[in-house]
Amino acid sequence: MSFSSRRRNYLLTPHRRDGLIECMKSMLMHSFVLDALDTTGADTFSHFEMLIDEHRRMTNQLFEDIHFSSKSSSNNIQMSISSSASQPIPNMIVPSRLKRLVPEVGTFYTRLPLKKAFEAYNAKYGITKRRYICISFNEIRHILNLAQIIAMIHPYSSGGGGALVSGVNDMSIAPRPTVLPDSNGETTEMKNGVRPRTERESARDRAVLEAWASMGDTPREEDEDDDTGEEKSNKPNSSPCRPLRQRDRSDSCAIEESLSLLPMQTTLPGPKLICFDGDQTLYSDGANFENSPKLSKYLYLLLKHGVTIAVVTAAGYEYQAEKYELRLSGLLAYFKERGLEGEDLERFYIFGGECNYLLRLGNDYKLHAVREDGPGGWVVSTKFFAESPGNWSDADITSILDRAEACFQSSLKDQNLRARIIRKKRSVGLIPKVDEMIRREALDETVLRIQTELDEAKVTLPFCAFNGGRDAWVDVGNKRVGVQVLQSYLGIPAEETLHIGDQFLNTGNDFAARSVCPCVWITSPEETTYILKSILRLAGVPLMALMNTPLAATCENGGAESAAGGDKEVGKKIVDFEEADRRGPVES
Repeated sequence: MSFSSRRRNYLLTPHRRDGLIECMKSMLMHSFVLDALDTTGADTFSHFEMLIDEHRRMTNQLFEDIHFSSKSSSNNIQMSISSSASQPIPNMIVPSRLKRLVPEVGTFYTRLPLKKAFEAYNAKYGITKRRYICISFNEIRHILNLAQIIAMIHPYSSGGGGALVSGVNDMSIAPRPTVLPDSNGETTEMKNGVRPRTERESARDRAVLEAWASMGDTPREEDEDDDTGEEKSNKPNSSPCRPLRQRDRSDSCAIEESLSLLPMQTTLPGPKLICFDGDQTLYSDGANFENSPKLSKYLYLLLKHGVTIAVVTAAGYEYQAEKYELRLSGLLAYFKERGLEGEDLERFYIFGGECNYLLRLGNDYKLHAVREDGPGGWVVSTKFFAESPGNWSDADITSILDRAEACFQSSLKDQNLRARIIRKKRSVGLIPKVDEMIRREALDETVLRIQTELDEAKVTLPFCAFNGGRDAWVDVGNKRVGVQVLQSYLGIPAEETLHIGDQFLNTGNDFAARSVCPCVWITSPEETTYILKSILRLAGVPLMALMNTPLAATCENGGAESAAGGDKEVGKKIVDFEEADRRGPVES
């Protein structure tokens, strides 16, 4: 669709849609209309599971063919990755049936047990028993999230096609075996590239899903838009998080007590690196992470048991650590209160400006800049891939920012926006004036203009033009690069990385991360909390185990005190300095 077509009819633009979810929803709609969802719903998800397996096998086969035909071809493909987060990878057209159904579909780094996830979700919520309301966009999103978590914690055989890249620094892909061992060392012959589940594994799967079903309901927002899939963060008047209940505090204490019985060297099954967006993922849009004990505890437990946590955020204060610390003040205070120390603390990172400023938590519970240059510097050690910040020139950075600023100026004038433009070292933004608001349509129009302008200019650096909900920004670099840098610097492969965020439409800044790791799409900090709780639950941690232990009792009392005090402060405190100052130019 041309830019002029977008301008003529905003509703025809698919920029606020997700192709895969819309395709699933349309196929399920037929079953619903025929009153056959109860009998055919699981088969529909099973069909998509098969299409994804086929797509993964064909993607891997294509990479194998390219790799073995020329040693330099892999590097050429990486060099040709588009600078824009909204464009597909050139020369990587996979001739799969799924690609024909959903042309914009990308890479799947794991298999997705969609049928099992649907059956578990349906058993819990009875969506196939509804007579008047079909399965919604957000319910399919929840099912995909559940399938992704199950796949990472209890992975199927890699027979459906391994990760796109077998290692962070190694593009080689070993030939797939025809016989693979299961989790107990037994071998099972593969059929059509996929090893069937053994009875023992199937029993384990049922136990895992029963454990998930015993959890509370998936958080839902009252103004959640099921028809468009619009994230809550794109709504300027999003409400702050609700105070936690006493039961939530008790549940998290039970999980901590259960995990405390594990040997300290034992790591939980599942992702080894979890990356998070900031606003509307860890804390409400425009707020700080101040009072969220349940989410804090889950992050603490993950760090305590070997998982690396990274906040990959568009907030770019260069290396002014105190500003990042203010945004995460409640979380850092919780770590200090719980006595997190040593290597556990050092597994907490924050990547500011999408991929420009890397900081790590120290033993003093403060953030410290990670060295860029010299031996072990993160910029130097990641120069091997073309999009790394170490390969950017100042001239190219200035060119992107100049073009973006000119687009902002044009959009501000054409749409009569009551806004102003601010420019930073590696970003430029359009923010509303004091007590003003920019409409969603105007922000999307501005972002699409800039994406088109930079794409047509064939800029050589990666960038991210995104709608921030209340403002619009263009950053040099994007979260694809940020996650890739972390994977390379920490030595963690893509299939063991999980990115959690709320902006996965193509005007959002989490969209780019889809191409380098598995992702979970949430719409609020409550959903993030629920996802982490699901990870811990599916990893085998009893939900309400040992509730009569002293630790649990202590936590329960603390939770009551927290609940009693929660009435005094209904939501999170808004940041105590203006958005313009927070994201404005950094003082030299």
